[in-house]
Amino acid sequence: MMDVYDSVYEEVRRNLSSFRRQELATIHETFLCCGKQSPFGETGGIENETCPSEHMGTAREDCLQEIQDFLKKHMDFVSALLIITICFMVYGMILTSFLWFSIHFSNNLDRRGKYIFRET
Repeated sequence: MMDVYDSVYEEVRRNLSSFRRQELATIHETFLCCGKQSPFGETGGIENETCPSEHMGTAREDCLQEIQDFLKKHMDFVSALLIITICFMVYGMILTSFLWFSIHFSNNLDRRGKYIFRET
């Protein structure tokens, strides 16, 4: 996700694509952040154009840092869902193997010619 933001930011910086510019503005609104810190200090006017005006004073933080914090915060929930899903899959595989063994090695299912008629 951070690589996606980085590539969108660089495309907006190089080109004047309106689609990428709107995509960058949506990312800024979603994460309440504005731009990224550059080691060279050049940010240009991208932040002024793509950052929401109502968040301009409060959202001057690095977007890469905000995305990283968001991912760290929600990683516990994603990990728990993944563990629960894996447990259900293993449980289903065990039940399926028991069903397969019971069908494969059972003589009760092949009853051809073994019926006995009683006289009443």
